[in-house]
Order: sequence, then structure tokens, then C-alpha cells
Amino acid sequence: MEIGQVIKYIRTNKKITQQELATAIGMTRPYIARIESGKNSISSDKLTEILEYCNVTYNEFFYIKNDYTKSSKMNEFNRVIELYYANDMEEISKIKNRVNEQYKKNGDIFLRHLYILCHCIENDLDSSKVKDEYIKEITDYLLSMDEWCYHELAIMNNFILLFPPETAFLMTKNLLNRADKYKGLNLDKNMLSYIFFNLLECSFKYEGYQYSKIVLDATKKYYKKVSDFFEQTLIIYYEGMLDIVENSIPQGKEKCNRAFTIFHTLGHESIYQKYKADLEELLKKVENKNSITEEV
Repeated sequence: MEIGQVIKYIRTNKKITQQELATAIGMTRPYIARIESGKNSISSDKLTEILEYCNVTYNEFFYIKNDYTKSSKMNEFNRVIELYYANDMEEISKIKNRVNEQYKKNGDIFLRHLYILCHCIENDLDSSKVKDEYIKEITDYLLSMDEWCYHELAIMNNFILLFPPETAFLMTKNLLNRADKYKGLNLDKNMLSYIFFNLLECSFKYEGYQYSKIVLDATKKYYKKVSDFFEQTLIIYYEGMLDIVENSIPQGKEKCNRAFTIFHTLGHESIYQKYKADLEELLKKVENKNSITEEV
């Protein structure tokens, strides 16, 4: 639907007359009629006033405008990820070729990033196989952005485990700024959850424990509600992991086991196995470090 059609759709469904809307935002009824028919454009300020009067958010407005579906662009990203899990490399290759041709025509950076994602998936998301210049291109793009929006978060989430650890940690600042500014919006909550915990996994894998503390503190501030039960369970787990790093091993293991009990109860066996393996790997590292210290 066009913008005017969406405004009319919302207005009529809210049982608001053209005159009522015009009076509320300081316009004439004929001008509202011309906007709804597509004969006149509308400023962003007036659109904001209309949506506020109709008690509709911008997110809802664009969701309706897109015929009650998410952005077609983001759907493409999600489709590639779904094809990856379905191991349909033939279809991913077709998408890669198509978006590359589209990118050459219109220069849309989204298409370029989608093309690189397809390339990475074709190479098993293995950093040793992915072209270095592609990872550099994504890195340079993210580091050049002063303000991250949903697209940048999606890029960070999809490429985070391909970045060198120091690069991923360098991007943490922008991520935390985004989380702090937009925590009341909830738009990016799931995306931020993936990134927070991917960063925590990365920080323990590469022993960047100072970043573990920073990211964990931010995660605890962000996920405080009762509805954030799963995130809070992972927070308990990573609190235990940090305790182990700081040589409070019995206390740390107790917290990790508390999280494992919840995973078991909820039937998340694969999650339990994954995090249990990470815990065992960390315990080996700490034990080896302690034994070397004792020998010295």
C-alpha cells in the first residue's frame, strides 16, 4: 500500500473522520483527502502527528504498509539463514548471483552484504576459507557507522564469529551504545540477545575476560523483566563462568549447574550439551593455568 492508502486504512479502522483528523493536526479536510488519494505528499512531522493521534507506532505503520509482513529486505536475510540450516546450497548460490546483479545496478549496500553472507555460507562460515577482503569490507563498514540501526545489528550478528576476536571486541562499544539508547523500544531485543551471548561465547573462547565482564554487566541491565527468563538463565550461567575464571570454582560450578537444571527442565537438551561442553573446556584451561602457577 502507498502511504496515503495506509493513513486512510488506519483512520477508517479507528473510526476517525477526515475532519476529526484534520482538526487534530491543524490541516484542512480536503488536504487530508488529497494525501489519502495520493495527490499530495506528507511531511514526516505531519505523519508523526497523524500516527500519534491514531495511537499507532511507526513500526506498526510500516508493517501495515508492507501488507503485514516484515521488511522484504530482512526477509531475504532470514531466508538465506533458513536455507543454510536446510543445507540448500543450490538455492543460496542462486540468491547470491541474483543479488550481485541487483547490486551492480542500484548500489544498495544491503545487497552487497547479503552477497557476502551467501559467500560465507558457501564456505561453511569458516574464516580460513572466506575471502579476507570480504571480512575487511564488512568490518570497515561497521566501524565507520557512528549509529547502528537494525541492519548493522543483523550484520554484526551474522558475521560475529568470522571476525578476529579483537575486531569483535572493538565493536562492543557501538553495540552497548545501541542497547542503552534503545532499551525502551524493544525492537531489537531478540537480535541484541543473540549478539550479547555470541560476544560472551567469543570472549570466553579467546580468553578476553575483561570484555566478558563488560558485556555481562550490560546484558544484566538489559534483561531484567520476568519475561526475559531464558536470557536470565544464560546470565546465571555466564556469571558462573566468570566466577570460575576468578578462581571461585565451586561457586561458579554451582551457578552453571543451576542454569543446566533449568535447561533440562525446559527440555533444551542441545543447549545444555553445548554450554556443558563450554564449561568443561573452561575448567580445563583454569586447571592447566593453576598447575603451571603451582609448578613455578
